Amino acid sequence: MQNWLRSLGIGVLLLVHGAPLAAQGDPQAGARRIADIAAIALDEYAIGVRNGRVVNEDELREARLFLDEARRVANRLPQDARDLAAPLLTRIATGVEALADEAGLRETLSELRTALESVLGVALDPLPANPPSLAHGARLYTQYCVQCHGAGGAGDGALASELDPPPSDLTDWPALRQTGPIDFFRVVNVGVAGTAMPSMLSQLDLEDRWAVALYASTLRHSRDAERLGAGWFETTCPECRIVVSDFGETALLNDDSLVTGIAAFGAPIDSAESRHIVAYARIAGAMEELGSNRMLAIARTVRRAKTEVAQAQELARSGESHQAAARALDAYLVFEQIEAAVRVRDSKLAGRVERAFTEFRASLLSDAGESEVSEARATVEVALDEALAKTTATASSGVLLSQSFVIIVREGLEAILIIAALMAFLHKTGASERKRDIGYGVLAAIGASGLTAIGFVTLFRTATRNQELLEGLTMLVAAGVLFAVSYWLVSKIEVRKWQEFVRTQMRKALASKRAFALGAVAFVAVYREGFETVLFYTALFATSDGSMSSAGSIVTGIVVGILLLVIVYYVMQRGSRRLPLKPFFAVTSALLYLMAFTFAGQGVAELQAAGAIPATPLSWMPALPLLGIFPTIQTLSIQLFLAAAVSVALLWVFWLEPKTSRARP
Repeated sequence: MQNWLRSLGIGVLLLVHGAPLAAQGDPQAGARRIADIAAIALDEYAIGVRNGRVVNEDELREARLFLDEARRVANRLPQDARDLAAPLLTRIATGVEALADEAGLRETLSELRTALESVLGVALDPLPANPPSLAHGARLYTQYCVQCHGAGGAGDGALASELDPPPSDLTDWPALRQTGPIDFFRVVNVGVAGTAMPSMLSQLDLEDRWAVALYASTLRHSRDAERLGAGWFETTCPECRIVVSDFGETALLNDDSLVTGIAAFGAPIDSAESRHIVAYARIAGAMEELGSNRMLAIARTVRRAKTEVAQAQELARSGESHQAAARALDAYLVFEQIEAAVRVRDSKLAGRVERAFTEFRASLLSDAGESEVSEARATVEVALDEALAKTTATASSGVLLSQSFVIIVREGLEAILIIAALMAFLHKTGASERKRDIGYGVLAAIGASGLTAIGFVTLFRTATRNQELLEGLTMLVAAGVLFAVSYWLVSKIEVRKWQEFVRTQMRKALASKRAFALGAVAFVAVYREGFETVLFYTALFATSDGSMSSAGSIVTGIVVGILLLVIVYYVMQRGSRRLPLKPFFAVTSALLYLMAFTFAGQGVAELQAAGAIPATPLSWMPALPLLGIFPTIQTLSIQLFLAAAVSVALLWVFWLEPKTSRARP
């Protein structure tokens, strides 16, 4: 076999051959194996036969071998499934012998798949529950495939020279552009006859097989091409991300079909760009890229619902009113996937969407004219667009930048003040020679903060199944910490409290005469700020739309804030003027209170969308998603609690505490 199908998984050095035991005893596994083998057989046939002429006898022979295996597996199916599958497989085999047109054979294969799915109630190409992870796929590829295919997939692995036939080159884009992850997945499932690769069904679960299939299908594209393609989607066709982020759709398409689907959005694509575009489109549905983007998932849901609505109207035009109404119901069931999120943000809007669907179905079943049906369809689409806008509303780039700036400046300034206090105390006590120990502690705290950030990112990337729940909890924790930090700031005595803490801890550390003790003081003081910073930025990223522009705004805020901190540190070191801490703390405290208020509302809304807590709508209340204000009792309650807590804090700081202090003897 000369093409990729012959040796995609030849690097898997396993000893099991033939149909896996699962396929022998499980009718559903057997049906999947038959469908996969038959599809691979026709891929072989397409290479071996052109225009009714044999151009590659080896490929034609491989197609016959695959079909023989499919018929053997079919003989072990239950009687009803066997009666359906056997004649269709025979028709395909007869067509292969007669060198029939490939398109006709594909139609027979489609009939076979439909028949097996119907009689056995099985999805023959089951998709993973979550988008595959490219990183996980890379690990599996290294474990099972790299010895033969090589690290880059060029077929130059350590064992390649010992194999006959040799491993194929998975980097050969011209030869592979007509394939997609689904083709790789099928080969991973059934193995390749006449090679060292058996079925992987018993070695890898569904998620693993999809992960390694996706990764193998990306080796024909360079990382530079993927990077350029990502930039094209961001700047030229952001709306195209709705399609390419759907792994369930892109997995079934070859590279040329991907370009065609993207071009359907109206974005201009020239030949020089197409390679870059398809390179990123191939990986976009992965978990690490756009596959776990919740906002794009909502947009895809709305798009699917609109497609079902359009198909319902077409059925009505054909006089199939009952089928049209059934399709309209399917469209509503698609919408139900995001109904909870819509209801949390605007219960009235959720009701309008439901009524629009009801009226649309009624128009399809009545004797209404074309114009009335079109009007009802337009009402549904307008309501769906409103639902999309409500559920994907995020902070603007300016808001994200300013919030990012406040976080880094506030946390960085406190860290600077702490280190300055530590150094000043050492100087006053005549222990300046031990400043290096403080430096070690600071470096360790910075490193630990970095590891914490990596941990948060990893957690969010791997928890796609509970993304909304995790985001909601993170926002609520961040809101609580923000509130506490804000209270300390507005109390005006935070620096004094920290200095007292520093003096106490430093005395103990100096008394111990151990470098570790001094470093630990610096570590604890700075890591506290680092952990808060990571937590706040995690929540801030969760409120964005996940785009490069939003990320750029947050990063810009960080960079600008760091530059300001450098200036502040220089001024403090020079001692030319005193830093006006009270006005600064007063302003940042107010901004942090506002962020806590926003995070609290958005966090509760995320938990409601995840079904973790109920959502009791308030019909009279407007929704302001950018401020975390949503019309439900639950979101309003936590924000009223924060408002009351702020009032109590201000009352204590500016009236009760001073009054109590003056009353003391």
